[in-house]
Amino acid sequence: MAKELKKASFVRRLAAFIIDMVLVAFVAGLISTPFVNINKLEQINKKESELVEKYKSQKITPQEYVDGFSDVYYESIKANGINSFIEIILAILYFVVLQLYNKGQTLGKKMLKIKVISENDDLSMNQMILRSLLSNFILVNILGFAFLTFASKHVYIMSVGTIQMINYLIVFISVIMATLKEGRTIHDRIAHTRVVKVN
Repeated sequence: MAKELKKASFVRRLAAFIIDMVLVAFVAGLISTPFVNINKLEQINKKESELVEKYKSQKITPQEYVDGFSDVYYESIKANGINSFIEIILAILYFVVLQLYNKGQTLGKKMLKIKVISENDDLSMNQMILRSLLSNFILVNILGFAFLTFASKHVYIMSVGTIQMINYLIVFISVIMATLKEGRTIHDRIAHTRVVKVN
């Protein structure tokens, strides 16, 4: 029966993905707002503005600007650590748990009339975990949060930069694969799933 279903188009998959990611980020932002140190963020924004002004007026060298921006960026990420943690938890609940128990559909997929199906039997928790770790940046965010929590600034910036480059490469390859005849991306192949149209 699964083979009779038509593959979901790349455009539908992309639109559903954007809707879902925006929704998760929005809800995570709402939940984390009470825990965010507004004064700290304002101080960081002030530092960033001062840094830009100093660079424009040539009071600091390009290298000093890069070093200063690196410090400000790291402080900003640290200050928003709670938001990152909440977003990871929400993403797991939304893309793994909700999608599994909603028969392969998130809200975005439901709106675009597509769903995830298993190539074997029914969708399993393991399949949803495998595909969501790669397709919804959950693994990248978990690794980033771990480095933010346990590593130094330099290790964090180098590690996250490397992880993101690898992730962008995976996304690029998956986009190409999604446009091909079979329409199965890297995470679909790893998890033995497909995304199809819902009649």
